Amino acid sequence: MTVHTSARPVLAPADLAALSTLVAEPESAVADPPLPEPNAAGVLLLGLLLSPSTPKEPRK
Repeated sequence: MTVHTSARPVLAPADLAALSTLVAEPESAVADPPLPEPNAAGVLLLGLLLSPSTPKEPRK
């Protein structure tokens, strides 16, 4: 049967400070959301709706 004993590791104060800075690292700044860009599809659709219809043949 194996006996486990609990042991506390010994840290130097410098090691403890380095470890605590890694654990308590500040969060990075949140980036701005993407800005909406104008879409050319609306302009093209408007141009299609406002364009004149195809000419018809005159009646005889």
